[in-house]
Amino acid sequence: PRRTPSAERMAGLESTPDIAALLVLGGEDRKRWPRSRAALAYYRTSVVSGLLPPKLIVTGGALASHQGRWACEAVWMAEFLESEGVPATDIWRETLARNTLQNVVLGGALALREGMPSTALALASDDFHLPRCRWLFERVFGHAPAAVLGSGEPGSLWLRCRERWAQAVQQRVLQRAGLVPGDWRAHLDFLVGAALAPGH
Repeated sequence: PRRTPSAERMAGLESTPDIAALLVLGGEDRKRWPRSRAALAYYRTSVVSGLLPPKLIVTGGALASHQGRWACEAVWMAEFLESEGVPATDIWRETLARNTLQNVVLGGALALREGMPSTALALASDDFHLPRCRWLFERVFGHAPAAVLGSGEPGSLWLRCRERWAQAVQQRVLQRAGLVPGDWRAHLDFLVGAALAPGH
């Protein structure tokens, strides 16, 4: 049976002012919204606790169809969160990322441009996806995220194997590019250069 965010996963994330923003990774299931719901649960917990709620950074630039319309993933996640009562001013949209590395780099860069330290960023995604998300965050910013929040979705065996393969591939790509761990600006420049290269 499908799991939901457990008390154990939410414990340690409740009522803490250390998290200024939740980076909600793209690849969302637009029927059940598990990643967005996990972020929403923490947002509501913060409000009930009397804390300043975190900004929710939804990231995903891939076009996706939903309810007869086409828009990028970040737009769909933002609209879902707004429909659940999150003010639009608390939702930041990153609409360029097409993969997990870009989610982390571009979403994190958005927060930094808004004056948030990377140490105040937490990650929200499906359970099977979080190990690679956390590894990429540490690779890019030089430290662990403030927290990780799982949706309760364990993923299939195929998805879990794909995650290990994807991490190995991304590790080789970043090493070959000569990117120093912790230099987020170099990672950002690398992504921008790759996007602008001929044939891409």
